[in-house]
Amino acid sequence: MKTKILLVGCALVCISMPVLAQQDQSVDQDQDVQASEEDSNRERSENRGRERHDHRDRHDENFNYSYLELSSLGYDMDVGGIDIEPDGYKLKLSLSLGDSLFGVVDRRRTDGKLAGANYEFDTEGYGFGLRGDSWFASYTYNTWDVGNAEFDVDTIRLGFRNNWTDRLEFNASYSWNNIEDADNDDGFQAGFAYELFDGVELIAEYETIGGHLDIDYFSAGVRLNF
Repeated sequence: MKTKILLVGCALVCISMPVLAQQDQSVDQDQDVQASEEDSNRERSENRGRERHDHRDRHDENFNYSYLELSSLGYDMDVGGIDIEPDGYKLKLSLSLGDSLFGVVDRRRTDGKLAGANYEFDTEGYGFGLRGDSWFASYTYNTWDVGNAEFDVDTIRLGFRNNWTDRLEFNASYSWNNIEDADNDDGFQAGFAYELFDGVELIAEYETIGGHLDIDYFSAGVRLNF
């Protein structure tokens, strides 16, 4: 009788061992799946954190002052009661000089017609500036050539740049313009820059200068950062 009981017990043990082993294997697999899901969730959370950090960095970083701009340009000017609207292009080069200085070269070439006669309005400007995280101040010595008349213009500009989004920049400035043999004229400028991809931006700008010349201009083009 005891022998039969022992045989039955051994048989039950032999039968149950594979079942228990299968259950243990299933538990191990479930634990591996759970661990993998936890690792995946942790990785996604870390990626979101890095994205938020990068987002803040793009807003907090200093603006680039080394770039080349090429834009189409159109003027609307009232000179002595005569309205003229020359158009052409603008080329601007800015170079960062250390952590807080920059240099700038600005050239504009435009032409138009007045009473059937062609005329040109060309300007050249050379200057330097001081910059902070989002503000800037600059001085530019300009030469304006209107037809056969040439005169000098000293411009002091105070402005700021601000990132509205990761890709869209808004900038604005006030200018004081000391025009040779004329009164000093105030000016105001506003512009946008939209980043198409790394290093390339679309730009648009409007500026008005009051006084006896009453100058308004609009430009649109591209900026290459380097």
